[in-house]
Amino acid sequence: MVNGTSSTTNSNGATGSSIISALGTGSGIDTNKLADQLTQANNAVQSQRLTTKKTLLETQISDFGRLRSSLAKLETAAATLGSADTFNAKSLSIPDTSLLAITKLDATAVAGSYQLKVEQIAQPQSLSSGTFTSMTAPIGKGTLTIRLGEWSPDVTSFTVDSSKTAGGTITIDDSNNSLTGLRDAINKGNLGVTASIISDGGGYKLLLTAKSGAKNEIEITATEDPASLGLAGFNFNEATRNLTQQQEGRDAQVRVNGLLVSRESNQIKDVVGGLEFDLFASSLTETINVTINHDKATAEQTIRDFVTAYNTFKTEIEKLVGFDTELDDYGSLQRDPLAKSVTQSLRNILSSSVPGLSSDFNALSSMGIRTKLDGSLEIIENKKDQENIDFRAAIDKHFDSVRDIFVPKTSSSTVNIDVNKFSAKSQPGTYDVVITQQPSKGKLTNDDVIAFPFSTSSKDYSFTFSLNGVNTASISLPDGKTYSSGAELAADFQSLINLDANLKAVRSTVAVSFADNKLVFTSDVYGSSSKVGFAVVGDDMGELGITQRSGTTGTDVGGTVGGVAAFGYGNILLPAIGSKAEGLSMIVQPGTTSGSITFSRGFSGTMTNLINEFLKSSGTIKERETNITKDIKNVSKAEEDLARRSEAYRARLMAQFQAMESIVRSLNSTGDFLDGILDRLPFTSQNN
Repeated sequence: MVNGTSSTTNSNGATGSSIISALGTGSGIDTNKLADQLTQANNAVQSQRLTTKKTLLETQISDFGRLRSSLAKLETAAATLGSADTFNAKSLSIPDTSLLAITKLDATAVAGSYQLKVEQIAQPQSLSSGTFTSMTAPIGKGTLTIRLGEWSPDVTSFTVDSSKTAGGTITIDDSNNSLTGLRDAINKGNLGVTASIISDGGGYKLLLTAKSGAKNEIEITATEDPASLGLAGFNFNEATRNLTQQQEGRDAQVRVNGLLVSRESNQIKDVVGGLEFDLFASSLTETINVTINHDKATAEQTIRDFVTAYNTFKTEIEKLVGFDTELDDYGSLQRDPLAKSVTQSLRNILSSSVPGLSSDFNALSSMGIRTKLDGSLEIIENKKDQENIDFRAAIDKHFDSVRDIFVPKTSSSTVNIDVNKFSAKSQPGTYDVVITQQPSKGKLTNDDVIAFPFSTSSKDYSFTFSLNGVNTASISLPDGKTYSSGAELAADFQSLINLDANLKAVRSTVAVSFADNKLVFTSDVYGSSSKVGFAVVGDDMGELGITQRSGTTGTDVGGTVGGVAAFGYGNILLPAIGSKAEGLSMIVQPGTTSGSITFSRGFSGTMTNLINEFLKSSGTIKERETNITKDIKNVSKAEEDLARRSEAYRARLMAQFQAMESIVRSLNSTGDFLDGILDRLPFTSQNN
C-alpha cells in the first residue's frame, strides 16, 4: 500500500513539476515580439491597402507630371506650325556690291526678282551760325520755334511739312542763356534736330544738323525778349536767314524695276515689302539684281517635326495609360478618365476638319498625313492611294492651302471691315456684321469764307486749341507772313497745333484741310472722345471765321455680329462677351453698312488651345493633381489613424501580457512552495 501510495504521490509531483517547469520563473515568452507580431497581423490587410493606394497616387502625381511635360513639348511643336513666318519663309539671292547691304528679309516679303539702281543717297541739311567768342556768354532771351519742311533750291521760300510731328519751341532764359545752353536745349527737346558747337580756330559756331531727307529741312523763327536781344541771330526763315546753309537736305532715290522711288533715309524699309537694306553710295551705271524665293523647306520640315513630336508623345503617353513593356505592367493612369480624355481629344483633332475652312482642303488627311491603326501619324509621299493623297504634291502644288490648314486665318467679305485680332475664346466660323451707327471723328469747320491773300502783320492771330480733351498752350500764326492760299494756311495751322508740347505728350494730332474756301479741323481718332474746338481766340481770329467754340463730337461705331449686339469704341467693333465671336476685333471704315467675317483658328491654334486648357494653372490637369494631392493627404491621415489604433491595440496586448506575467510569477512562487511538499507531509515522507 505504501508502495502504491508512494507511486501516486510521485506521479502527481511529476505533473506539478512539469507545469511549473514549463512556466519557469516567468512565462518564458518574448511578449514584446509577440505583441509586435499580433499587432502587425491585426492591421496587415488595412496597412497594405493604404500603402498600395498611396503608392498608386504618388505614381499618378509623377505620371501626370510626365504627361504635362509631354503635352508641353507637343504644344511647342504645334505652335511653330501656327506661325505665319513658318510658311512665309523666304530665301535671298544678291550679287556682291558696295552700293547697299541687305539688313532684313522678312517672311512677308513678296517673292520675285527686283532690279535696284541707287541714283542718289540721302543727306541731312546743316546750318551754321555766326562766330561767337565764348560758349558761355549771353546770346539773348526769348523763344525759338523750329519747324521741318522743304526749302526751295534758292533757299528763299519754305514749305512746312504739316505731317511732321518733330520740331517745337524752346525757351532761352537765365538758366540757359548761352551758346552751350542753346545747344543743350535743342538736343533735349527731341525736335528732330541735332545741335553741336564747332570751334573754327578763332571762335565758336553752332552747327544744326537735321535728319536726312528733303522735307526734313529746318525753319527757325525767334521771338526775342525786348530786354535781352540776340536770338534773332538764329533766324532762318523766309523773312530773315541769319544762319548759313552748309548742306541741303536730300532724299535717297532708288529705281526698282525702273520705277523711281524716294525715301528720306538711307535705311530703306518699305520699298520692297519685307526687304530692308542700307544705302552706302550711288551709281548711275550699276544695277543690282535681287531675287526673293519661297522657302518651302522650312514649312515642310516643321510639319515633319510635328509628326515626329506627336508620335513621340503617343509613345510616352501609352506607357502611362496603357501597358508599359519596360515595366511589364500597366501605367498608373490606365483607369484615369482625364488621361484618356487627353489622348482621345488630341486624336479627334488629328482626324477632324479644321473649323472655319470652307474648302475641301481642310484636314491633315487632305495633305497626305493620316492616322494609322495604332494611332500614330504617317506621312504619305511620292505615291497616291485611291483617295489621291500625297504629301509631296500638297507641298509643291497646294502650298497656300497647306498653310491655311495650320495657320489661323481671318477674312472679310468687304475691305471696309478688317479683322485684326482674335482670342482663345473666339469660335471658328462665319459671322454676319451689320453696322447700325457709322464711326466718325470730331470735326470743326470755320464759319466764314476766307479771302486771300492776307497778312498777319500787326494782327492778333493767337489761339488755344482743344483736341480730344487736351488744351494746347497759346499758339500764334507767324507774324508778318502773307498767306496766298488756303492750303498754305491749313498747313501752318496743322503744323503749329501738332507741335504743341501738351498734344505731343498724349500723342494726339489734328488734320487741317481747306475745302470749299473753309478750314476744316479733324481729330486723329474716332469715337465719342474725339473732340475739337477753340478754347481761346485772339482779337483778329474772327477775320478767319474762327470763334471760341467746339465742333461736332465724333461717334463710336455700332452694330451686330452674328445677330448679337456688339460693343463699339471709336471705329473698333467688338462682339459681345459670351457670344461665339467673342474676342474678335474689327476695324470698321466709315460708310460700311454690312458684311461678313470668317475666322479659322487653324489646326495649330485648335491643338494649342486644347493643350493650354489642359496645362493652364486653372486647367483640368492641375485640378486633377490637386485632388490627387488631397487623396494622398487623406491616405496619410488614415495611416496615422491606423498607427494610433495599432499603438492602442498593442498597449492592450502588453497590458494583458503583463497581467499574465504577474500570474505566472505568482504560480512560480507557488511552485517553489509546492516543490518537495509530498516529502514533507506526514506518512509521505521518504524518510519514513
